[in-house]
Amino acid sequence: MKKLLYLSVVIAAMSFIVSCEKNGLTFSDYTPVDEGKSQLKVNFFSMYRALPPYQIKINDARVSNNLLNNANPTPFPGGGLNTGGGNFPDYLAVNTGNNNVAISLPKVGTATDSVVLGSTTANLSSGKKYSLYFADTAANMTTLLVEDSLSTPDSGYVKFKFINLIPDMTAVDLYVGTVKVASNIPYKGVSPSFILPTNNASTTWALRTVGGTTNLTPTYASASTISNQRVFTIIARGYNSITSTSDPRQRKISFVYNR
Repeated sequence: MKKLLYLSVVIAAMSFIVSCEKNGLTFSDYTPVDEGKSQLKVNFFSMYRALPPYQIKINDARVSNNLLNNANPTPFPGGGLNTGGGNFPDYLAVNTGNNNVAISLPKVGTATDSVVLGSTTANLSSGKKYSLYFADTAANMTTLLVEDSLSTPDSGYVKFKFINLIPDMTAVDLYVGTVKVASNIPYKGVSPSFILPTNNASTTWALRTVGGTTNLTPTYASASTISNQRVFTIIARGYNSITSTSDPRQRKISFVYNR
């Protein structure tokens, strides 16, 4: 009887392990990353009125499918809220050191560059995670490389940082409801990380001029922005001077999944 009981416990334990391996506590299909490599997410927030599908290349090798950058730009790999892409906080595994990252329009049906919209060299360290952001357009296109801290907050909280990528706003404040969570963040500036409880009083996010008392439109509201133990980067994007709601270059707020 004891032997049968012991065998049952072993079988149950093995079933649990197999089940865990199948389900995997991950957000998407994944490949284990070599600890000697870096990880990179490319975020093309350079806003155009209309733009054909673009591709991302790292060291002249295409790493993306054809992506769109109209009303909702796509963090790659992964996605976010008020963006394109999926619900995954994925990163690319890349070699450490200097990596050339380029955004280009491909010739139809090929990976050959037709027009290179912008490129930069990202210097990456072993074992670290980074997000590379493209902002502004044409000759004014610029980039920002940010090291991401993916440590999760305690259960019942969400972690954020905020980046201002609006070229014609010298600085901006960020509010959730009536609470200011990031103050006087300059163009290409990155706020300190902050956390909010999952029972936060409001899930409506707004930009204000520095010291201002009125929300700039449009605001962004989603209960999904307050998800337990998520890690987000909040992006202010577009142009402050464009007020037409039908223009994809209008000022907006997006959330990029980091974890």
